[in-house]
Amino acid sequence: MILAGIFFGIFIIGLGFFIKKYPNTLAGYNTMSYRERKNVDITSIATIYKKGFIITGIATIIGVLLFSLLKLYIAATISLIAPLMVGILIITLITQKYDQNKQSTFKRNLPIIIIVVISIAMTISFSYSAKPTTVIFSGNNIEFTGKYGITIQADQIKNVELLDNIPHIKIRINGVGLGNILKGHFTLDEIGRCHLFLRLPNPPYLYIELNNGKKILFNSTDTTYTKNIYQRIQN
Repeated sequence: MILAGIFFGIFIIGLGFFIKKYPNTLAGYNTMSYRERKNVDITSIATIYKKGFIITGIATIIGVLLFSLLKLYIAATISLIAPLMVGILIITLITQKYDQNKQSTFKRNLPIIIIVVISIAMTISFSYSAKPTTVIFSGNNIEFTGKYGITIQADQIKNVELLDNIPHIKIRINGVGLGNILKGHFTLDEIGRCHLFLRLPNPPYLYIELNNGKKILFNSTDTTYTKNIYQRIQN
């Protein structure tokens, strides 16, 4: 997470310098006619983009580092995206005055609307992904709720164990990784492909293997809850 934040922050800063040097590459401006470009102060706009992206990149690096050190992994993940979204929103508002071309109110505010919609969608997605997984027993069915949730049948369980540690997680195949929250399909050493519902590090971990070869790892921040689920499945 820390390395991802540093590299992404440096990329944003570099992008600011790139736009300053090559302002003609800015989306929207590069499709304008010669007459429309005469009404745009592209030098001032490029300068604002450079300054804005430098600040955004630094904010990204600081945010990821700070929240990672405080072990606030969800906040660290949000820090990868939130500064850029806010930065672009502010830059868009500031640079509008340097474009004197006549535009409808909707067209002028369209970038802002898109950013707001994306931000809301991402917030909802993060919140849903971060919601703790619960286990519901209903007859022969055992349901793991939430994002990437599944339902299995108790009579399909080949093996169930409580593990103090889990193997190294190698690759995310199809899932979400919000810092210490891992949900979906991953590949692990020794186990191979496995369906995860994890909030690390909070041992013990419930390990389930089905007759068809499917494997599941689950835990909760409440260790008693994990142990109770293990006992219910054994019974």
